Amino acid sequence: MDEAVAYSTLAVTVTLAVSRPRVGLRGLRFTPGAAALVGVAVLFMAGLLRLDDMRTSAQMQWRPLAALTSIMILTGVVQEVGAFERLAQRIESYAHRTSAARAFGLVFLVSVVTPSLLNNDSAILLLTPLVIALTRRLYPGRPALTEAFAFAVFLAPGVAPFVISNPMNMIVAEFAGVGFNAYAAVMLPISVAGAILTYAVLRGHFRHELESAVAEPAPVSIAKAHPAERPAMALLLAVFLAYPVMAALGGPIWVVSVAGAASSLALAWHYRIAPARKVLGHVSPDILVFLWGVFLVVGGLRHVGVVDRLAALYQSASAHAGSEIGVIGTVAALGSAIVDNHPMSILNMMALREHGAYGAHDGSRAILAALIGGDIGPRLLPIGSLAGLLWMDLLRRAGVAISIGKFIRLGTLVLLPTLALSLAMLYFLA
Repeated sequence: MDEAVAYSTLAVTVTLAVSRPRVGLRGLRFTPGAAALVGVAVLFMAGLLRLDDMRTSAQMQWRPLAALTSIMILTGVVQEVGAFERLAQRIESYAHRTSAARAFGLVFLVSVVTPSLLNNDSAILLLTPLVIALTRRLYPGRPALTEAFAFAVFLAPGVAPFVISNPMNMIVAEFAGVGFNAYAAVMLPISVAGAILTYAVLRGHFRHELESAVAEPAPVSIAKAHPAERPAMALLLAVFLAYPVMAALGGPIWVVSVAGAASSLALAWHYRIAPARKVLGHVSPDILVFLWGVFLVVGGLRHVGVVDRLAALYQSASAHAGSEIGVIGTVAALGSAIVDNHPMSILNMMALREHGAYGAHDGSRAILAALIGGDIGPRLLPIGSLAGLLWMDLLRRAGVAISIGKFIRLGTLVLLPTLALSLAMLYFLA
């Protein structure tokens, strides 16, 4: 009975987070955070979650969630000074002077760098509306090009090069004790190689649309820079550079994020960028609640033996490093595509860490294989990540229709080679 409750609760939680149905007389839409709270409440009433579980979850997650909140605040200040709008204007100006293919390459590059410095979810929220509006102005009456550029935004961030680049990677790395610099030393080259391969696949897939489109030459008015734009960008860079320094000194990187958020609020006050309430409005409580709640929902699966079975699977493949990496990465990718990478990453974390499923090889390599699968797997189905859900919702609101069939076909085309390349590089690098 408990097993049925745990499985069905996870299924309902993920379904509500993905479908976001409207409820009540006012037609309020379910959010991922609300779905996670429903799952927590059901498991608590069923006795599969206890107060100790909530306390343990809070102790494990408060540092990465504090870092994520701080990054949202810093991102909000950069957005309020108009840096991203000016970037879009510069891209538009460049696109009027060159081909659609080169403009596509530039958008892809921006879509790789932005989530690497901030985080994947924030980048999706920032770049997707900008790119949709940009392509509609550049190539009116060409919806296929809008789709191509939108897919570039979503698929460009593959393997997170830094722990801060993906919220779930922050939580897992914190729990597993994988430091910022140790993570980046392995995952940065894997991320770069995966991005190059992803670009090649997308460039080939959309070659007819990109080669047949030409933007009419036209002047683009670039807004005057806000006096605080340069200090805000300098602060963003300084915070990013402080991460590896703090990690090398053995300090917690979440302190750097919090200090960056405090500095950005001071910058907003000094330059009168925006009231503190507006800046803090860039923090998404729903995302934070979802991350906290889904951690607890997966905890219910732990109580009914799912983690033990997953650990046994990984243990059976631990005789050889190559097979271990391949099994963990593939299971993580498929599991993430089906049940969302957040709960799957937590299941992997528990199986690999608490149940000794590392085998004879380095434990961090097993964790990194699971994270690679969790980062790339969501390319197969939109349910696979919070970023995918946000992306699909933004497209729906903008009137861009991406069918599930088209998503799966293109996602599979990108996923298979990048997953194989990433896991192979992990075998040789870790």
